[in-house]
Amino acid sequence: MVGIRTKWDKVQLSVTIYPEHARIIEKILRKEYSKPIAHKNASEVIRKAIEYYADYLGVRLNDN
Repeated sequence: MVGIRTKWDKVQLSVTIYPEHARIIEKILRKEYSKPIAHKNASEVIRKAIEYYADYLGVRLNDN
């Protein structure tokens, strides 16, 4: 995974994922998932996944 800081103070990530994970993200974005979702793009899906994983690991996230 490679992160590049953009001029808008965001980090653009380049990652390699397994094809089955890409298919899951595509299904989520097409709303072909059995649970309600509020995500409209892949970055929101990834952000939420990172938050859930951080919570699972016990990492405290601050809003800064």
